[in-house]
Amino acid sequence: MDAIESTHNGNGQHEPISILGYLLVRINKNVSSKIIIWVCSALMIFKTFYRLYSIFDPTISLYDDNIVKYEKIYNQLYALSLGLILLNFYMDYSMYIKYLNAYKRIVKNGFDIDSTEYVEKQLKINRLFIKLAFICELAITGYNNYLNYYRKLGFRSEMIFLSVTACITQCSSLIFVQFIIECCIYCQSSFIPLNNSLDIIIRQNERSIDINRIAKLIRLSYDKTTESIRCMDKFLTFVLFAFYSYYIGHCIFAFGIILSYASSFYFLSFAVLRFLVDAFYLFWVTYHLVRVNQLSIQMFDKVYRLSFSLDSSHTIATMNEINLFLLRTNRNDVGFTFAGLCMVSPSFVSSLATISLTLGLALPSFIK
Repeated sequence: MDAIESTHNGNGQHEPISILGYLLVRINKNVSSKIIIWVCSALMIFKTFYRLYSIFDPTISLYDDNIVKYEKIYNQLYALSLGLILLNFYMDYSMYIKYLNAYKRIVKNGFDIDSTEYVEKQLKINRLFIKLAFICELAITGYNNYLNYYRKLGFRSEMIFLSVTACITQCSSLIFVQFIIECCIYCQSSFIPLNNSLDIIIRQNERSIDINRIAKLIRLSYDKTTESIRCMDKFLTFVLFAFYSYYIGHCIFAFGIILSYASSFYFLSFAVLRFLVDAFYLFWVTYHLVRVNQLSIQMFDKVYRLSFSLDSSHTIATMNEINLFLLRTNRNDVGFTFAGLCMVSPSFVSSLATISLTLGLALPSFIK
């Protein structure tokens, strides 16, 4: 990928609408973006150490159940990782700008309309998801504060500040979820016009069409798309690792609390609610991650179907072009990875679900 600008020269159609995306594209233009990122990162890190102190200090700790206690520790470690990831985003924001500029060049290469329509539709769905998730987090955080503070200590004036802080902290994780999904939507939209172009070629199947020229143009756009997705995957490596580590671990802890006979009815109902919400977050983000890989695989299937329409009337150059395209798409190496090790694909999801279920069933016997 060619060297490009250090700032995003986007238009309204391709401007990120997520909070993190909005801040990152304005780091070089607006000092307030830098201040917000640094302050939020510092607050997350400070809050983590304060909460860990309150959990480990036996004189003020409110957690008697070991599973609940370890689950709270896990929450704080995730908050710490988000604070550090914010700093990482600040240091590597140029990689995000690099992707956006590459994406803008790709979709303007005759594919702007299809990509823009897809992005607008998916971002509307994402906004609805974030609104519902925000309401769920407020309800769950309020119920959690009731279980851990009001029910045990009674109402105190300082608990209002504690409750508000807890709500803001919990909802802050949704900002990262929103950002991940938005990045996936942009990556998906790069494949949509390419798949549509292949569909048109397959349907028409006319010799008057210059298949060699069109296939070469699509293959070139496909290659640029895969390079841009690798750039985005590298940028999201740490946040994807933190997301899966936390939400899978949190679901396992919630499942362990559900199976624990020592849990009270209140903690049991909270664990069920928390498990369902976190499982939905996992499903929704994983769906968008996997879809990037599946759209790439769809291109192989369509190029393979296109190869059946070739006969002796087509030139050797056209046949070679299709064969080169088949060789490239058959690698199935396009998409996001988990910690840079394995592709987030349907097989990865099934393996992860099996391991998580096994750990969740065994957790109550491990932690007494």
